[in-house]
Amino acid sequence: MMGKECRHGDLELARGVARNDDACVAAFFQAYHAGVYRYMLCLTNNIEDAEDLAQDSLLRAKAQIRSYRGEAGLKTWVHRVAFHTFTHWNRKRRPRSELSPQLADNGEPFGRIDAAQALLKALTQLGPALAQPLVLQEISELSVDEIAQILEIPTGTVKSRLSTARQRLRQYFGEPS
Repeated sequence: MMGKECRHGDLELARGVARNDDACVAAFFQAYHAGVYRYMLCLTNNIEDAEDLAQDSLLRAKAQIRSYRGEAGLKTWVHRVAFHTFTHWNRKRRPRSELSPQLADNGEPFGRIDAAQALLKALTQLGPALAQPLVLQEISELSVDEIAQILEIPTGTVKSRLSTARQRLRQYFGEPS
Protein backbone atom coordinates (compact mmCIF):
# COMPACT_ATOMS: atom_id res chain seq x y z
CA MET A 1 0.00 0.00 0.00
CA MET A 2 1.28 3.43 -0.88
CA GLY A 3 1.47 5.97 1.93
CA LYS A 4 0.94 3.39 4.68
CA GLU A 5 2.71 4.19 7.93
CA CYS A 6 4.16 1.79 10.46
CA ARG A 7 3.46 3.04 13.99
CA HIS A 8 4.16 0.31 16.49
CA GLY A 9 6.15 -0.48 19.58
CA ASP A 10 9.49 -2.22 19.29
CA LEU A 11 8.20 -5.77 19.06
CA GLU A 12 5.49 -4.90 16.55
CA LEU A 13 7.98 -2.93 14.44
CA ALA A 14 10.37 -5.88 14.47
CA ARG A 15 7.58 -8.23 13.41
CA GLY A 16 6.64 -5.84 10.60
CA VAL A 17 10.26 -5.75 9.43
CA ALA A 18 10.40 -9.55 9.59
CA ARG A 19 7.28 -9.67 7.36
CA ASN A 20 9.02 -7.27 4.96
CA ASP A 21 6.22 -4.73 5.42
CA ASP A 22 7.52 -1.80 3.36
CA ALA A 23 6.30 0.84 5.80
CA CYS A 24 7.86 -0.93 8.78
CA VAL A 25 11.16 -1.51 6.98
CA ALA A 26 11.27 2.18 6.04
CA ALA A 27 10.38 3.21 9.61
CA PHE A 28 13.08 0.87 10.97
CA PHE A 29 15.81 2.31 8.76
CA GLN A 30 14.67 5.88 9.39
CA ALA A 31 14.55 5.38 13.15
CA TYR A 32 17.99 3.81 13.53
CA HIS A 33 20.24 4.93 10.67
CA ALA A 34 21.34 8.30 12.10
CA GLY A 35 22.20 6.91 15.52
CA VAL A 36 24.12 3.94 14.16
CA TYR A 37 25.92 6.20 11.69
CA ARG A 38 27.03 8.60 14.47
CA TYR A 39 28.17 5.64 16.56
CA MET A 40 30.23 4.27 13.67
CA LEU A 41 31.65 7.69 12.80
CA CYS A 42 32.94 8.11 16.33
CA LEU A 43 34.51 4.66 16.27
CA THR A 44 36.04 4.81 12.79
CA ASN A 45 36.84 8.52 12.37
CA ASN A 46 36.05 8.04 8.69
CA ILE A 47 32.87 9.14 6.93
CA GLU A 48 32.89 6.46 4.23
CA ASP A 49 33.61 3.63 6.67
CA ALA A 50 30.94 4.92 9.04
CA GLU A 51 28.33 5.02 6.29
CA ASP A 52 29.29 1.55 5.03
CA LEU A 53 29.21 0.11 8.55
CA ALA A 54 25.91 1.80 9.39
CA GLN A 55 24.30 0.36 6.26
CA ASP A 56 25.85 -3.05 6.88
CA SER A 57 24.70 -2.99 10.52
CA LEU A 58 21.12 -2.15 9.61
CA LEU A 59 21.02 -4.75 6.84
CA ARG A 60 22.36 -7.35 9.28
CA ALA A 61 19.83 -6.25 11.88
CA LYS A 62 17.04 -6.58 9.30
CA ALA A 63 18.26 -10.04 8.32
CA GLN A 64 18.45 -11.12 11.99
CA ILE A 65 15.27 -9.34 13.14
CA ARG A 66 13.43 -12.62 13.80
CA SER A 67 15.83 -13.21 16.70
CA TYR A 68 14.63 -10.02 18.44
CA ARG A 69 12.47 -11.10 21.38
CA GLY A 70 11.68 -7.74 22.95
CA GLU A 71 13.67 -8.42 26.13
CA ALA A 72 15.69 -5.26 25.50
CA GLY A 73 14.67 -2.17 23.57
CA LEU A 74 14.97 -2.41 19.80
CA LYS A 75 17.46 0.49 19.87
CA THR A 76 19.66 -1.51 22.24
CA TRP A 77 19.36 -4.61 20.07
CA VAL A 78 20.23 -2.68 16.89
CA HIS A 79 23.27 -1.15 18.59
CA ARG A 80 24.37 -4.62 19.70
CA VAL A 81 24.25 -5.74 16.06
CA ALA A 82 26.18 -2.59 15.11
CA PHE A 83 28.77 -3.29 17.82
CA HIS A 84 29.32 -6.81 16.47
CA THR A 85 29.49 -5.48 12.91
CA PHE A 86 32.14 -2.95 13.95
CA THR A 87 34.11 -5.54 15.94
CA HIS A 88 34.17 -7.91 12.97
CA TRP A 89 35.18 -5.10 10.58
CA ASN A 90 37.83 -3.78 12.97
CA ARG A 91 39.59 -7.15 13.06
CA LYS A 92 40.34 -6.99 9.35
CA ARG A 93 40.12 -3.26 8.71
CA ARG A 94 42.16 -1.22 6.36
CA PRO A 95 44.09 1.79 7.69
CA ARG A 96 41.85 4.67 8.80
CA SER A 97 42.11 8.15 7.40
CA GLU A 98 41.27 11.48 9.00
CA LEU A 99 38.08 13.38 8.18
CA SER A 100 38.49 15.56 5.13
CA PRO A 101 39.38 19.11 6.26
CA GLN A 102 37.51 20.71 3.35
CA LEU A 103 34.16 19.47 4.67
CA ALA A 104 31.89 22.23 5.88
CA ASP A 105 29.50 22.10 8.80
CA ASN A 106 26.70 19.93 7.47
CA GLY A 107 24.54 19.77 10.56
CA GLU A 108 26.18 16.69 12.05
CA PRO A 109 26.11 16.47 15.84
CA PHE A 110 29.48 18.13 16.44
CA GLY A 111 28.86 21.43 14.67
CA ARG A 112 32.16 22.75 13.36
CA ILE A 113 34.36 20.24 11.56
CA ASP A 114 37.56 21.16 13.44
CA ALA A 115 35.89 20.43 16.78
CA ALA A 116 34.62 17.15 15.34
CA GLN A 117 38.11 16.20 14.17
CA ALA A 118 39.59 16.95 17.58
CA LEU A 119 36.92 14.90 19.35
CA LEU A 120 37.23 12.00 16.92
CA LYS A 121 41.00 12.00 17.30
CA ALA A 122 40.63 11.97 21.09
CA LEU A 123 38.12 9.11 20.91
CA THR A 124 40.48 7.17 18.64
CA GLN A 125 43.28 7.61 21.17
CA LEU A 126 41.03 6.27 23.93
CA GLY A 127 40.76 2.96 22.12
CA PRO A 128 37.58 0.96 21.51
CA ALA A 129 37.20 -0.35 25.07
CA LEU A 130 36.82 3.20 26.45
CA ALA A 131 35.39 4.97 23.40
CA GLN A 132 32.51 2.59 22.75
CA PRO A 133 30.69 3.03 26.08
CA LEU A 134 31.19 6.79 25.92
CA VAL A 135 29.84 7.06 22.39
CA LEU A 136 26.90 4.78 23.20
CA GLN A 137 25.97 6.94 26.18
CA GLU A 138 26.69 10.43 24.88
CA ILE A 139 25.89 10.08 21.18
CA SER A 140 23.39 7.22 21.09
CA GLU A 141 21.86 8.25 24.44
CA LEU A 142 21.76 4.74 25.87
CA SER A 143 21.66 3.89 29.55
CA VAL A 144 24.43 2.08 31.42
CA ASP A 145 22.28 -1.08 31.48
CA GLU A 146 21.69 -0.89 27.73
CA ILE A 147 25.40 -0.35 27.09
CA ALA A 148 26.23 -3.35 29.26
CA GLN A 149 23.86 -5.49 27.18
CA ILE A 150 25.32 -4.25 23.89
CA LEU A 151 28.95 -4.71 24.90
CA GLU A 152 28.17 -7.85 26.92
CA ILE A 153 30.03 -6.60 30.00
CA PRO A 154 28.90 -5.93 33.59
CA THR A 155 27.32 -2.55 34.40
CA GLY A 156 30.14 -1.85 36.86
CA THR A 157 32.64 -2.22 34.04
CA VAL A 158 30.62 0.18 31.90
CA LYS A 159 30.59 2.76 34.71
CA SER A 160 34.32 2.36 35.24
CA ARG A 161 35.09 2.72 31.55
CA LEU A 162 32.86 5.80 31.27
CA SER A 163 34.63 7.40 34.20
CA THR A 164 38.07 6.59 32.83
CA ALA A 165 37.13 7.78 29.33
CA ARG A 166 35.84 11.11 30.64
CA GLN A 167 38.94 11.59 32.79
CA ARG A 168 41.24 10.90 29.83
CA LEU A 169 39.26 13.24 27.58
CA ARG A 170 39.58 16.01 30.17
CA GLN A 171 43.33 15.40 30.27
CA TYR A 172 43.52 15.30 26.47
CA PHE A 173 41.79 18.66 26.18
CA GLY A 174 43.77 20.14 29.07
CA GLU A 175 40.87 20.52 31.48
CA PRO A 176 41.30 20.04 35.22
CA SER A 177 40.07 16.72 36.58
